[in-house]
Amino acid sequence: MTTPGRPTHPNSQPSDSTPTDGTATGCPQDVLIRRENVLFVGSESDYDSFWLKMMFIAAAYVLTRGGLRSADKNTLAYVDIEYTRHEKLALDYLREKAGFHIVKLASSGDIVNHINTRPESLEGGKKVKLLLQDVAFFSHGVPGAIKLNFRGPFDTPAIDFSASELSATRKDAFVPDGRIYSYACRTGVSVRANSLSSDSEAGMENSLAQKMADHYKVQVHAFLRRSFYGSVLREKSTSLAISEALKEARKTQEGQVIELPPEHQALPHPGLADGLFSGAVKEGTSGYSLWRKAGGIELPSTGQTPEGLSAGMHVFTPRSSPS
Repeated sequence: MTTPGRPTHPNSQPSDSTPTDGTATGCPQDVLIRRENVLFVGSESDYDSFWLKMMFIAAAYVLTRGGLRSADKNTLAYVDIEYTRHEKLALDYLREKAGFHIVKLASSGDIVNHINTRPESLEGGKKVKLLLQDVAFFSHGVPGAIKLNFRGPFDTPAIDFSASELSATRKDAFVPDGRIYSYACRTGVSVRANSLSSDSEAGMENSLAQKMADHYKVQVHAFLRRSFYGSVLREKSTSLAISEALKEARKTQEGQVIELPPEHQALPHPGLADGLFSGAVKEGTSGYSLWRKAGGIELPSTGQTPEGLSAGMHVFTPRSSPS
């Protein structure tokens, strides 16, 4: 288990070039380059669960504690669907204490617009451009699409990043040493199957990850398998102690934010996991969501399926354009 508070993101090292020096390889020398890191965070409606409601926000927190390269601007753009006010206080903290710009995503077009909005200005007679450096997605996904509002309420829009959104974004949005990380399921494959005999059968060459690498000419790191968020918020061995502590505290603190020593809180979320046949009611966790006060323990890892595919993140590099 990763030590709490230590990011496991492979990007946790200094930038390849000083963010404000304008000398990034491939950039004109009369242009000053400013760098922006962006974390795209999806909603969580698929799992009706105390344990998983905050998994995307918690995972993003891991990178805010040092897993991103130095940048001139840090942004967290999230889907504001089915998160309560108590749950969104975690985003207020990032804005007020960590200097993050917090942006709401209401449509797929908002993702495209954020990528395409690369401000330019003049400084000392030189043009200044703000380009993307490190971009990470924390959400659900299927082969061919990052799904930022997967199975959201019927009256909410699909908020996706797929080939159609990719084609609408500018190819020059990134610095030459930019990188993309997708912690969504199966971004690195294009074949839908529960079992394959090898990576070569997964259609990696037609995956969204490869298409992003080719489009932006940057490295893209993505899972071939489904992603696993089950260890982001707590070590599994602590689950019983957490649920028992919550059940006991609710006898006198029902409806309040409940402290769960040594490092967790239970946040009120009316209606969460309170269905007629929900095991969470018996467990004592219905109507609440779990939050770890320091954010995620570790980044998501790979799950067990599709069987036959490699674990860990696969690195996709740009293919040469046809001459």
